[in-house]
Amino acid sequence: MNQLISFKNYTFIIACLLFNIVGLVPSNAATINVNSINALQTACNNSSAGDIIVLANGTYNNVTLDINNNNISVIAQTPGGVFLNVYGDININGNNITFSGFQFTQGDIGSNYLIEVFGSRNKLTHLNFSNYYAKKYIEIKAGTQYNEISYCNLEKKPADAIIGCTIQISTSASVIGYHKISYCSFQNYYGLGGDNGNEPVRIGLGAEYLNKSRTIVEHCYFNNTGLGDSESISVKCQENLIRYCTFTNQQNAMLCFRNGDNNVAYSNFFINAGGIRVKEANNIYCYNNYFENSGVGSSADAITYVYVAPLVPPTTASPRTLNLSNINFIHNTFYNCGNMDIGGNGPVNNTWANNIFKKSSGNLYTNANNGTTWVGNIYQGNIGITIASGMTNANPFLALNANGYYDLTVNSPINNANASYPAILDITNLDDDPGLLFDIAGRPRPTTVTLKDVGCEEYTTGTVSNRPLTLADVGPSYLMALANEDFELETKISLYPNPAKNNFNIQFPNNYIENSEITIVNTNGQIVKKQSVSQNDLTKSNIIEINGLNSGLYFVKIESIKISKVIKLIVQ
Repeated sequence: MNQLISFKNYTFIIACLLFNIVGLVPSNAATINVNSINALQTACNNSSAGDIIVLANGTYNNVTLDINNNNISVIAQTPGGVFLNVYGDININGNNITFSGFQFTQGDIGSNYLIEVFGSRNKLTHLNFSNYYAKKYIEIKAGTQYNEISYCNLEKKPADAIIGCTIQISTSASVIGYHKISYCSFQNYYGLGGDNGNEPVRIGLGAEYLNKSRTIVEHCYFNNTGLGDSESISVKCQENLIRYCTFTNQQNAMLCFRNGDNNVAYSNFFINAGGIRVKEANNIYCYNNYFENSGVGSSADAITYVYVAPLVPPTTASPRTLNLSNINFIHNTFYNCGNMDIGGNGPVNNTWANNIFKKSSGNLYTNANNGTTWVGNIYQGNIGITIASGMTNANPFLALNANGYYDLTVNSPINNANASYPAILDITNLDDDPGLLFDIAGRPRPTTVTLKDVGCEEYTTGTVSNRPLTLADVGPSYLMALANEDFELETKISLYPNPAKNNFNIQFPNNYIENSEITIVNTNGQIVKKQSVSQNDLTKSNIIEINGLNSGLYFVKIESIKISKVIKLIVQ
């Protein structure tokens, strides 16, 4: 944890140093310290390129701020040390502005937006939004380019606040955005769920479905957002990329490609969360994604197609003649997921290729369509619909790995992918890996398609650059002290003796009282024991004894709302 905090701080410091090293900051640039909002506005108005304006730590109420000049930084004296509360109206009109280190934790602006970005190449970073009444927290305006929202936390928008997403990326018919949302945390959204309108992220609007945005959402963590809206990310325009994100603890929320065509999702984790919904869209490519317990016991599914019959004849308001055409799921892994609803009548030219499905009970698919080609898939379980070919019934021998998800083992069918799938969309100027040269962990795949492994991951060695995210990986560095409480609990959970003989113990910290689930799997990925641990169990004793295992190597996974820990166990 301390290393992660240091890394985030050093990232900020090194970036500032690099600006000076490469000469992007003029030699006469100044650091201007202010201790009031009036002084802050005056400093912004009088600033020169390269100036850093520092607002003293404290709480400031009723903040109206217009940042009009270019190439300046407006930062908190200490990251997280400045609270801008009660009322806020912040307009970033200039270009190349850094706005960093502020918290918004108490306020009510009704139907207004808290931060609006009218310029380009601006960076909103290390901001915290919590329990603030606003229709939207951040809007990136149409016609702007290359704006970035990074290391921000957006949570607990009140259920009775005006309905609206917390981040809105607006789009233009003539200007491509190239915006980026990265390393942000979205958690604990309140509301009624369903189509309530409080999505964490919305890219475009329904009327903007022909616009090209090319926005990237990457390395973001979505936790318990399903009561805000059934869509954790709502994509309503074209050519966007969702990658390296983790969706967890939100079975009622899904990543949704809605209206806009030509979009991509790859190398994301959907664990105990709704998966991917495709509604009234075409040319969607989903690959290298991992789904575990996705869409189980909820209103969402692991995969859902929603077909909307086009109007005949088309109208100006609804000019589409086709939707759910060319929807592709390639090299994904589905482990004990809920249903996958593939739309019934309507979808055409769809492909499911080289996916792995493992399900201990229930059907994989429902609502069959006649417009899908199946090639190279491996499944264990019940398909649920009639598929003539392209689905091979075989044990994929998945096993729980050290990062807490199920991947291939030495016994898995490897090096036998099928090459009969459409070329993956290559979005202009975005790094979208259309050749599937890397797996979900970021390790190289063979260049020859038939030598690639089926599923989201190669059975290989190498540096892992992508894994399921936790709260400790994202958001403002100064919030890590709060996240550290959960992290400390996780690190204090221990297992002994190890190696074990007839039995072993799992010891929880004295202050740990969460309901937990202990799952023990063998190296073939088979669950050999599962045990629930209640709060009552832990108040009686913080030690849980487990026995009955044969000799061998096991992985013990301990999960609750707050933590997920995997411990390797040897039984002699």
